[in-house]
Amino acid sequence: MTKEFEIKVPAVQENIPLHKYQKYVKLIQENGEDIDMDFHRLKVLQIFCDLELNEAYKMPVAELDFIVSHITGLLATESKLQRRFTMTDPSGNTVEFGFMPNMSEMSLGEYIDLEQYIVDWEQMHKALAVMYRPIIGGNKQFYEIEEYKGSAKYAEIMKDAPMTVATGAMVFFYNLGKELLRTTLHSLQEEVQKDLQQQKHPSAVNGDGINQYMHSLEEMSLNLEKLHALI
Repeated sequence: MTKEFEIKVPAVQENIPLHKYQKYVKLIQENGEDIDMDFHRLKVLQIFCDLELNEAYKMPVAELDFIVSHITGLLATESKLQRRFTMTDPSGNTVEFGFMPNMSEMSLGEYIDLEQYIVDWEQMHKALAVMYRPIIGGNKQFYEIEEYKGSAKYAEIMKDAPMTVATGAMVFFYNLGKELLRTTLHSLQEEVQKDLQQQKHPSAVNGDGINQYMHSLEEMSLNLEKLHALI
């Protein structure tokens, strides 16, 4: 006798909450490219469909493969930055969150927290709590968001945000980081050449300061590349 049970399969990327994607990223990080394919398929069902492993073992192989292929296809789809998105709490109250309208006006507190959280998928909900806050005014094109009062205020809520919000933000910062690194290195090269031509400040040319700064930028870019590879 075949046992019947319901399987909740996400239809689109937006149906996958961040906390489930974080579990998946952790699975890949811990097992690497050599992960056993059968184990991977079972974990995909467990994470994204809330299916117990003993139930997954009873599924027809063709059905299992179809669902896993569908989900991995969703995960492989690249997201774009979402500047606004809405979330509804269990009471039915809907709140619209907006991405930081002007990054040039980012406060020191926002910068320090974002720099710490953005390079770690396990803390991505905290990074979202820095980048996105409730919209308190404005219109569809221009809006104002709530003042930043620390990531703790919305971090737990952001675990239920669509994974597309997080992956879109990561793609945005990955591209921004690459452009920043390229521009900064080009600027440093110009400064070095200028100093060499004018034969001024030789210590600045050969000192550890520039090398250390360039290494820091390259390391940040590498961290973003590693995270981007998981998107």
